[in-house]
Amino acid sequence: MSLLPQEDEEKDRLFVVALARGLRVLAAFQPGESALSNQVLAQRTGLPKSTVSRLTYTLTKLGYLSQDGETGYYRLGLAVLALGSAVLGSYDIRRIAAPLMREFALKNTISISLGMRDGTDIVYLETCRSQARVSVQLTVGSRVPLASTAIGRACYAALNHTERAQLDSDLAARYGKDWPAMQERLEQARQQYLQRGYSESFGEFERDVMAVGVALPSPAPGMPALCLNASGPAFAFSPELMRGQIAPALMQLARQLVPGH
Repeated sequence: MSLLPQEDEEKDRLFVVALARGLRVLAAFQPGESALSNQVLAQRTGLPKSTVSRLTYTLTKLGYLSQDGETGYYRLGLAVLALGSAVLGSYDIRRIAAPLMREFALKNTISISLGMRDGTDIVYLETCRSQARVSVQLTVGSRVPLASTAIGRACYAALNHTERAQLDSDLAARYGKDWPAMQERLEQARQQYLQRGYSESFGEFERDVMAVGVALPSPAPGMPALCLNASGPAFAFSPELMRGQIAPALMQLARQLVPGH
């Protein structure tokens, strides 16, 4: 979730620090986790444990967290699920894309996902897994890093100069000394996208995963662009297969979803 760095919060008089800290607590939960203690939440958010205790108490009262009666640990509550459903329901393209994505996954025996940029990550809005015995195990709500994934690189390539410069600044802050090498790879990926119409990430995000990605226009003014990726295990999908079959099929799907794109 994109929030101001904590050292900048006090400088913005319109910024509600208490609200931001509550959202930091909610954002600390990751897919696949059952429940977290106040101590773990304090470590992940960088907030004092006493502050986290007050925030988790309040969020529990409001239904955004629920507390395990035996351990005292917290998990996300149903109020978060309601918000998530409202967010996903606001993207009409998901309803259009879902059946076409399912068809794509079945025809090509590969997983496919629809995502949107959130800061320096991509968040999955829709995903259809391959029916193969082994497939990429990412679900709706999963977050992946923009810089090393095909879906993220496609999104990066579609940004205008101003948006890309701001994102470069955010990525530099996130990756520090590793950023120059990553920036060079991102620029190479952007040039490839401009030439071929798709991006790729072969074993870079996860060693055994092959993926290609394409970008779609923003679903509404002021909203980030959407992006698609197709990903599968390396033992079943060679670079040649991804480039020769999967990437053209994914670009064709993008044209179906957004005619004229």
